[in-house]
Amino acid sequence: MTRWSHRQVAVLGAILANMGLVLMPFAPNLEYMYVFYGILSGLGYSLVYVPSHVLSGLYFHKHRSLATGIATSGSGFGAAIFPIVMYHIIQYYGWRGSLFIVSGLNLHLLVFALLLRPVPKEIQQLGDINIELTVVSENHVNSDHGEGTENNQKEDCEIPVVANDKNHGDDENEDMVTSTMLPSNEKATAKQRLTKHFLAIFTLDFMIYWLSNLFWNAGGAIVLIFFPEYAYSVGLSKESASTAYTMVGVGSCIGCVLGGVLGNIKYIDRIILYILGNIGAGLITLVIPLKVMHTLVGLIFICLIFGLLFGIILGLLVVVTSDLLGVDSLGDGFGYLMLANGIGVFSGPPLAGLLIDHYGNQDPAMYLSGVFTILGGIVMSIVIVRRRLCQSTCE
Repeated sequence: MTRWSHRQVAVLGAILANMGLVLMPFAPNLEYMYVFYGILSGLGYSLVYVPSHVLSGLYFHKHRSLATGIATSGSGFGAAIFPIVMYHIIQYYGWRGSLFIVSGLNLHLLVFALLLRPVPKEIQQLGDINIELTVVSENHVNSDHGEGTENNQKEDCEIPVVANDKNHGDDENEDMVTSTMLPSNEKATAKQRLTKHFLAIFTLDFMIYWLSNLFWNAGGAIVLIFFPEYAYSVGLSKESASTAYTMVGVGSCIGCVLGGVLGNIKYIDRIILYILGNIGAGLITLVIPLKVMHTLVGLIFICLIFGLLFGIILGLLVVVTSDLLGVDSLGDGFGYLMLANGIGVFSGPPLAGLLIDHYGNQDPAMYLSGVFTILGGIVMSIVIVRRRLCQSTCE
């Protein structure tokens, strides 16, 4: 999105996603399905998801957390409604016919992608003013600590000050930018631009956040893929298992909005909220193998709470990325974050499948999911511990 607009990227994604779905009914074997759905549609959905969510974060400053939470809640709403709808469509039209219907519905992505408008200049200028005021405040606080050895300690801590990366033609603004940000230069070589890009994105805090996302996505994917079969294996009918699984989408829809609301409260640390969401989702997953919960009501309760916590995490992804990297690097940072999510989703279920094959039941898969998700929260807590240590050192 540094060369193409958010609208252009989303339109391309909508076209690719629909191409994959239209070709699916004609796939002669599973290998073709991997290409049509896994590559074409998968790439297309990624190209739609990233710019649309990033743009929701760029449009808002004061209520960014709430705005991105509401935007993300659509994923949970779709997950709650479409499994039920698709079940009945498949009963009437078969899986091939249902894919044509889904492709037709999916064409709405193209319409909504065309409606993605660039951020107005007045909103960009408002964001620039807010960023500059934040940097001035940080610089003023840092100057009160003195120089010399204290400055060396601060460099060791390297807590980045989120600043605007654009050159407004004002020398004083350039002094506000942290030492990790290189000055913008239209004649800069490709190597310098690449160096500037990686220095702006791959801060220590963001790399910890990236690893955390990999773990919780690996854990979450295991539940989302194996839970319906697990519920059926413990005695629920396929219809009851589907009903319980639908509650994940309901909880996720509510959780995204709830996470956005809580993240918008001044006195709540969004990173801590993200950590608690990870640990809570992992703990509720560890409850799934308990036999006392192997009832329709028990599994509905677990799915609802898991979906709620899962939604809180989803609703915070954009705004936490913005908190760590700043608005100017939000698009690139969120793209790299989706890479971590993809690696997690791709790696978690195969590992769980190996455990199921080895032990002959699905309980170890649920334990692995809980451990991965909790590990995601523990990894992210390093950011909080690191910042607290740096603050105490600077004081």
